[in-house]
Amino acid sequence: MALALLKSDDKDADGGAKHPLKARLRAWWEGYELRPLSAEDGQEAGADGADAGDDAAVEENVPEWSEGRQKLVQLIWGEGFAAPGGPEHVVDLAQPFGLTAENTMLEIGSGPGGGACAVADKIGSYVDGFDLSEDLVKQALEASMIQGLDTKVQVKRFKPETFELKQGFYDGCLMREALIAIEDKDAMLEIVLNAIKPGKPIVITEMFTTSAEPGPLAAASLDGEFGDVYPTDAAPIVAKIEEMDFEIRVNADETEEYTAKARTAWSGLAERIAGEELDEGLSAALLRETKLWDRRNEAYAAGELEMRRIVAFRNTSVS
Repeated sequence: MALALLKSDDKDADGGAKHPLKARLRAWWEGYELRPLSAEDGQEAGADGADAGDDAAVEENVPEWSEGRQKLVQLIWGEGFAAPGGPEHVVDLAQPFGLTAENTMLEIGSGPGGGACAVADKIGSYVDGFDLSEDLVKQALEASMIQGLDTKVQVKRFKPETFELKQGFYDGCLMREALIAIEDKDAMLEIVLNAIKPGKPIVITEMFTTSAEPGPLAAASLDGEFGDVYPTDAAPIVAKIEEMDFEIRVNADETEEYTAKARTAWSGLAERIAGEELDEGLSAALLRETKLWDRRNEAYAAGELEMRRIVAFRNTSVS
C-alpha cells in the first residue's frame, strides 16, 4: 500500500499546496498517489478544510501512549478502544463463556476499557481487567465510572514479573492483543490458564508472525512498534495451552476480517476530522500512527504477519 498521506506531505515540503486531509487519508488507504496541487488548487483545498497542523514533525522518544495518541486511537477505533473491533465485537468474543450477571470474566489487555464496559453492560457480568499501560488503565477506570459500571468493572495495571491471580476463579478469559508485549509468555499463560475454572474457555486474539523467524516486512513492522514487543508465531502458544490441559476449539486466521475493520475505521476517521485544525500533539500522533499501520499492512498483505483467534476450553477433569 502506498503511503500517499505521507508522500503528499513530502511533495509539499517546500510550502506548496496540500490536499485536504480527508482526501489524503482516502488515498493512503486505497493505495494511490494524489497529483500535486497548483497554487489555485491549494486555495480551493484550503477552503475545503485542509488543516495547518497535520504535517507536524514526528518527534523521537515519544511515550508509547502520549496524550495525542490516547486521543487519536479512540477517534479511529471508537471510544474505549485502542485497536480494531468495537463493543459488539468484544461481546461476540465473550459469547463462548456463557456469562451471566453472577459470573466474572478476566480480561488481559483491557486498553481504555471499552471492551470490559461492553461486556458488563450487555451481559451484566463482572469483569476484572488488566493492562500494561498506566495511562490506559486510568482511562478505563474513568470510563467505567462515567457509564455507572464501576461496581462491575475493575481495571488494574499489571507487571508480568509480579503478576498473580487466584486459581480456578474466573468463568473465562479474554486476552486481546496482549501477549506480544509479554516476554515470558509461558509464565504468563500458566498464571492466566490456572485462573480459569474447569470447563471454561480462554479466547486469545493476537498478532503473530507466520514463521518462527519473522520475514523482512514483519521485522520492519515489529521494529517500528511503539512499545517493547516479543513476537512469536502461534505454534508455541497453542502447544502451551494444550500442555495446560486445555482443548483447542478454534485456531483461525482472521487477518482479512481484522484488516477490513481497520480499513473501515481509518476511512471513517477522515470524515470525523475533515475541516478541523488538529493540535500539534494529535497531528504528530496521526503521522506516527499512519506509519505504524502502513508497516503492519505491508506485512499482513505479504503473509508475514497474521491476526489469529484461538479459543480453548479447560478440561473438566482438572484435579
